[in-house]
Amino acid sequence: MRYAMVIVTEEEPGPRSEAEREFDSLVRWWADLRGRGKIVASARLAPPRTASTVSWRDREPVVTDGPYVEAKEAVGGFVVVEVDSEVEALEIARSWPGRPGMRVEVRQVLSF
Repeated sequence: MRYAMVIVTEEEPGPRSEAEREFDSLVRWWADLRGRGKIVASARLAPPRTASTVSWRDREPVVTDGPYVEAKEAVGGFVVVEVDSEVEALEIARSWPGRPGMRVEVRQVLSF
């Protein structure tokens, strides 16, 4: 089974020393999961201010700069893992080296 873990975070990073500790923890987290063959795909996303949004008006696509809505939180990245169960996916999500203001949304990846 594949599960996507969507990492939601506040846009503003913490102090530099906090960010450095967080990065070190993330490196260890990723290395552990890669070593166990659990990661299928992962990516960090550019900040929301760099986004473009495609919406439809009268069935015509319209492209605008920036995210669709203003929000304090934004999707910062994602990880897709191969696991035996939802329980295992949730265990991996709980091991994410998060901090206050972050959350990990876990969803099963369904094929078309």
